[in-house]
Amino acid sequence: MTSEEFLIGYEKAVMELRLPFSPDDFLGWSLTSDVTPTELDILDRLLGAMVAKKNESSISTLKKLSRIPQKNPLLFGNFNMDLLNEKAKRQVLSLKSLSFISSKRNVIMIGPTGTGKTHLAMAIGNECCSNKMKAYFIKMDELKDKFHDAIVGEKTGKLLNGLSKYSCLIVDEVGYCKLNRQETLLFFQLVDRIGLKETGSIVLTSNKDLSQWPEVFDEDDALECAIDRLWDKAICMTFSGQSHRGSDREQIELNFLKFR
Repeated sequence: MTSEEFLIGYEKAVMELRLPFSPDDFLGWSLTSDVTPTELDILDRLLGAMVAKKNESSISTLKKLSRIPQKNPLLFGNFNMDLLNEKAKRQVLSLKSLSFISSKRNVIMIGPTGTGKTHLAMAIGNECCSNKMKAYFIKMDELKDKFHDAIVGEKTGKLLNGLSKYSCLIVDEVGYCKLNRQETLLFFQLVDRIGLKETGSIVLTSNKDLSQWPEVFDEDDALECAIDRLWDKAICMTFSGQSHRGSDREQIELNFLKFR
């Protein structure tokens, strides 16, 4: 390996590992140290292994902080698309590119329980982490609790700042709990802050159609503003069909004999 070939990978390693030794520094050193091509090759492989290890560690940390369960991770690769037509498959797989985040678009998934919304939302979050982007997964009832605690503790600003820092904020099961007026206003402020600052995208899942959302939010004006902000340029996906939950279960019927 020549010095010029080595420097191509070394420049990347300097950025990834934050090495205090620039490519120019290395070039000057190598010219005075009589480094052999074999030694350069060994050093190149070592730096490559160090970069890979650092990336692996970074991705692992991002996944832990995302709150997405990792014991049996839900990914695009294990999302069941057997019953989808080709157009629907392409639309699902297009989310894997995460281009909607760079375009500052939201993703809204609506459909019955058990049709794959949460799986796909988590797959998006895991893909973000694998690309070293910050994602955060939270169920709506947990978000409601955070809103309540922040209101009581007068820490709403801190909460909104924390939740708006992610490239992808995933809110699961919108509609499973009702937000009061103050909580609805905070939800709008969160949506508004992410939209105005263009810090990232929001992914929502819900088993309720948009027309039913007023049933779970308690401030019509704030809800209308939040919906306008959420749905503007959003990717809206409607899920239908039978629930997949319990599809792997084993059914056992027990018939007990009557003993005398």
